[in-house]
Amino acid sequence: MYENNVLKCDKFFNFDKFYIASLFFYCFLAGAHGLAGFFPFMKLVIHCTWFLITSVLMLFILRQFIQRGYTRINKGVLVIFFTTVFLSIIPLSFHVTTKYVFFFPYLIFLFFLFYDKKYLSPFVDVATIFMLVLIIFAIIGFLYAFVGKPPIMEGSVQGGRSYYWYLTTGAPKISNLLGGNLIRPAGVYNEPGALSYYLCTICFLRVFAKKSDTVTFVLLLLGNITFSAIHAIIFILFVLHLAVKYKKKKVFSLYAIVVITATIVVYLPIKETMDSLLFTRFTKANTKGIIEGTNRGLLFNNAMGVIKEDNTVLIWGMPRDSDGLSPLDREKFKNIDGDRYYDNPLSPILQYGIFVAWLYYFYLSFFLFCGVIDRKHFFIYVAIFMMLLQRPDFLSYSITSIPLILFLTSYDLLKNRIKKRMSVKKYSLGATSKLLIWENKCP
Repeated sequence: MYENNVLKCDKFFNFDKFYIASLFFYCFLAGAHGLAGFFPFMKLVIHCTWFLITSVLMLFILRQFIQRGYTRINKGVLVIFFTTVFLSIIPLSFHVTTKYVFFFPYLIFLFFLFYDKKYLSPFVDVATIFMLVLIIFAIIGFLYAFVGKPPIMEGSVQGGRSYYWYLTTGAPKISNLLGGNLIRPAGVYNEPGALSYYLCTICFLRVFAKKSDTVTFVLLLLGNITFSAIHAIIFILFVLHLAVKYKKKKVFSLYAIVVITATIVVYLPIKETMDSLLFTRFTKANTKGIIEGTNRGLLFNNAMGVIKEDNTVLIWGMPRDSDGLSPLDREKFKNIDGDRYYDNPLSPILQYGIFVAWLYYFYLSFFLFCGVIDRKHFFIYVAIFMMLLQRPDFLSYSITSIPLILFLTSYDLLKNRIKKRMSVKKYSLGATSKLLIWENKCP
């Protein structure tokens, strides 16, 4: 079981401290592609840091083998790692040019082989400070743009999309709403949805590590500055989690008052603008009868069309060109026009086929199962499921680490929950049998 208090640093060896710092890098810094939009050398810095971490890890493994003759590893990650590597070889028989050697994600799997639950608490504390600073800077940058100030830097991110720096935060193109002064802050990431994704991740980990609900609530509340629809849904699910947790306590009234006040002060004065940013993506097209717009409804419909046309896509993924790139690769990295398929729950199938995409659907099934077993965190697991459903990256550079650490943390909690249930059942069965024996002995 995770402790509330932070473990003292003097209980950690140098390798433990290195591991916690590396864990923070993999989860929250390696994906900071927004900075690379202004400073291209940042990509080189990030890649060099990857190799540095791997080198230190290899030296640590070698040292342990020399001193002890063995090294401790996380068996759950080992199973996922070897299953992913083995199954990813199979599509090579179909895609001759496919680049299925997922080099960087495999380095992350290798890193997580040495993950231990004792790292969670200090890691969460460091990441909380980082995300709190990032979201405060995002609000400052939002206000800076809102009063009509121009960006101080301009660059481009993945796919050649324009990217701007507004005093303290990065952001994609400015919205035409409210006189053209409205931005969706992205922090150091390449899009607002990414900032929301990482922010929600640390909030989930805070819940599992039994950190202050107040701080978690504030982080999620401030995160709505990204104007992400899925973030708003996750925030509502977290409020429901608090309602269940504090249903008989006065503290929930304070959370409810804050939500109502924020709605009145922020949302109602600019209701039309907020609705345009958050909910136009859920409008229904009269011609096709599907939910589309600036959302993933159309992408999902495109993906379904591909699968219906050719069922073998389910096994092998979409055909690749001579460079080993699928239509999704060209869409993501080269911003090529045409039908789009990326960022929907079926995109892993189209991208890789089931022999690789199984891991993504395993994560989704696992978190649903956790929600059924662990009723205490039901709304949290539903929120994780929704977040992964909306952003299906699971084997792409640093994103690999997010569902993996959520899985490892949830697995530990699930194990404890099942053990607790089994011990309660054994105790109740034992007590019942003793009572029956006592009753039989009585005249």
